[in-house]
Amino acid sequence: MRCFLAVPLTEPALNDAQHLLATLRERVVHVRWARPETLHMTIHFFGQATDDEAARALAHVSPVASHTAPIDVTLGRLGSFPPRGWPRVLWLGSEQESPALSALASACRAALNGAGFEVEHRPFRAHCTLGRPRVPWSSEGRAAWITALSEGTPRSVFTADRLVLYESRPASGGSVYEERAVLSLGSGAGAA
Repeated sequence: MRCFLAVPLTEPALNDAQHLLATLRERVVHVRWARPETLHMTIHFFGQATDDEAARALAHVSPVASHTAPIDVTLGRLGSFPPRGWPRVLWLGSEQESPALSALASACRAALNGAGFEVEHRPFRAHCTLGRPRVPWSSEGRAAWITALSEGTPRSVFTADRLVLYESRPASGGSVYEERAVLSLGSGAGAA
């Protein structure tokens, strides 16, 4: 299966992000927009993994999740990757990085690396992917995105309280993400 670990957005930020996504969908053309029901912040992308590999990965990140207290996350900034040049990903993120969320991602990567999984070595950038511009992206779409960037977005807060293993399945209108396993944050006695 194609899968990834992520922190799902929860209320009230989920509703706020869904409203923002609907507004952007109306204004910014030629973008493959994310499905609003499963907005999330990816912690680790596996690509293809067998059921046994997924179970092994969960066994290694479960202690990390159980010893990580729930994390308050404030969203309030739009951006794109790469930050310069032609955008490939349009995202919603926080005005400043969350040290606690970055620590969770680093600890998960370390646990997975120790278990023999390939992990990303670039610094973790907490973001929620909103869409991916079509190539080539029209000047109309790009101009509308630049306008949205200049207008900003209201701040919204949520508590990251779980780590989810999602399976990604291709479907018309974009991939569908199904929860395969949920690890609660802070369920261990040593949560800080």
